Amino acid sequence: MTNTEIITNTLKARGMTDEQLSQLLDAYKGDLPFHTIPEWSRRGYHVKADAAPLFACDLWKHTNKPSRAAIAAATEAGEDVPEQSPHFYKKLSYIYSFAQVEKNAAAPDLDTIKSRFSGLPGLTLTVKGEKTGAPNVWFTGDVEKYADEIKAAGGIWSKKKSAYWVKPSTAPAPSTMEDAPSIPAPIQTRPAFTLPPVRLALPAPARLLTLPAPKAGPEPAPAPVPGPWKKCSFYTIRRGKDDDKQKPHKVDGYTDGIYNYYAIGTKSKTWHVIHPAYGLSIVWKETRQAAQARALELSDKIRDMESKNDARLRAYSDMMKAAQDGGNLSLF
Repeated sequence: MTNTEIITNTLKARGMTDEQLSQLLDAYKGDLPFHTIPEWSRRGYHVKADAAPLFACDLWKHTNKPSRAAIAAATEAGEDVPEQSPHFYKKLSYIYSFAQVEKNAAAPDLDTIKSRFSGLPGLTLTVKGEKTGAPNVWFTGDVEKYADEIKAAGGIWSKKKSAYWVKPSTAPAPSTMEDAPSIPAPIQTRPAFTLPPVRLALPAPARLLTLPAPKAGPEPAPAPVPGPWKKCSFYTIRRGKDDDKQKPHKVDGYTDGIYNYYAIGTKSKTWHVIHPAYGLSIVWKETRQAAQARALELSDKIRDMESKNDARLRAYSDMMKAAQDGGNLSLF
């Protein structure tokens, strides 16, 4: 499923009809006017300073860094971890509409920007991604003093204190489209994003941009609320050095009343979030707090997984119950 399809399905889930989607596609020449900040930037727009995202959804992102799976596979095979391992992964992304963006001012080329702004007292100019052929120039330091000049050169406020950025005019578009990994042919051949002059006031009606509320249905389950941290002992399903298969292992850690947590490592710890019923690690992060935050974000997906009554999960649950009964441990 492409990013465009993911965004389309999210719009439908929020109550937008096929007819309304068809109107938008017709008005914008087959394109939807809903994108992330990086994608609007690629199209030559920036999000207005006071704009809040319309909604969020998990979209495909591209990275050259090796994934955890690639690192684990290389380590297990006794090989060097590759410096680059291009792949796509899902990431929570925030979506903005065309009504929330503005066209970027025309920016000069990179050499002109360097010549104009390098050496100005109190202003720091940093070029990021110059070797990639698609650089961004960041201005930090005393930016307020030079704000008008920076904006005139296409500078955009980063929404961070004392920071502007600009994409030089000679910078080519990224070679990897945000809509990967499976981009339909019409999108690949579509020309650069432009709007028909007579339709700048679109989209209409306005309710399309504000997004109608989802259709009435059963009330969703309330989000779990973690309690105070408590030390505890519990079981987790894993494969130890002397094990021929995965089985429950007793560990000491913490609970917040929803999930269990324990750390692996000494100098550099990795905190694992353990499902109390299945003993499986569902999240791992550098800190306990970060692991908890991510686990709570995934609570809806985890509840959906639990509702499927999967045979493999039932087997894990049976192992956990047997271990807990034998070890006289509660779920937490």
